[in-house]
Order: sequence, then C-alpha cells, then structure tokens
Amino acid sequence: MKLRFLLALTVLVPASLSATGAAPSGLFVGTLLNRHPLPRIERVPSQDGWEHWFKLEKALITLRPEGRFIASFRYYRQHKKPKAPVRPGPLLNETYKGKFRVKGTEITFIPDPNKRSRKPPPIVGTINGDRMSLPYVVAEGQSKHPLRLDMKRTSSW
Repeated sequence: MKLRFLLALTVLVPASLSATGAAPSGLFVGTLLNRHPLPRIERVPSQDGWEHWFKLEKALITLRPEGRFIASFRYYRQHKKPKAPVRPGPLLNETYKGKFRVKGTEITFIPDPNKRSRKPPPIVGTINGDRMSLPYVVAEGQSKHPLRLDMKRTSSW
C-alpha cells in the first residue's frame, strides 16, 4: 500500500464560491490523522497476515484561487510481520496536482493523470472556513481501514 492515500484529490472548476465570490484558497496543513496529532503511526492489516506500517510526518494541500491544488505528503512505510520490529526505509514524498471544486461544505479533489493511474479516483471531503477533513478507506483484500486527515489553513493568498 503506497500512501496514495488522501490524494486522488479533485477539481474541475469551483462549483460554488465563497461569500466573496472566490474559490477557497491558501495552504492547509495536516493536524490530525484519525483524531491523533501528526506525526502519526497507523497499521493496516494485509491479506497475507502481515501489516502495512506507516508514519505520516507531514501533509500539505495548497488550494489556488483558480481551482487548482497541489498536495504533498511525507511519510515512512514498511510491510512487516505484525510483531516484527519496525525498520522503515527512507522518508518518502508524494505529490499530487489537479483540480478541485467546492459545493457548500463539500470539497472534491480530482488529481491529474500520473504514472500510476490515467484516471485517479476523486477524493471527497468537507471544508468549513479554515478547516478541512478528508476521509479515505485503505482496502487490502477483505480488510478495510478508514483514515481521516484533518487540516487547518495556515495562510491565504
């Protein structure tokens, strides 16, 4: 499981605008993963009896006024036996770009095609003022592990 998690993010053209007539914009920084502060470790059972261990260090999403986004994640990961010691490899970085749209308090991220997928699936979350929440379900065989990333705007344009 790569941490492509949280970022099949989406947008076409902002579907709804704020009271000022502009799409939401600014830098949003991850604050919580599954209600725990970052950095946060999660373990996701895999079909083979092992587990996917990952530690999310940082999550950033920039919403641009023209309806585009850039999302980046820094994390460690390891596929290991459940009781084996953790020996994560190097710090990994993933970046996604694409469009987003907002309708009421719903925000939809539509990532641009990339090397892994010609049509990455959208991710739908909520946005309310300077707060954003993005749910994501990691599916591994029959196992499903829900994740929720909460973010806070730290600056605007």
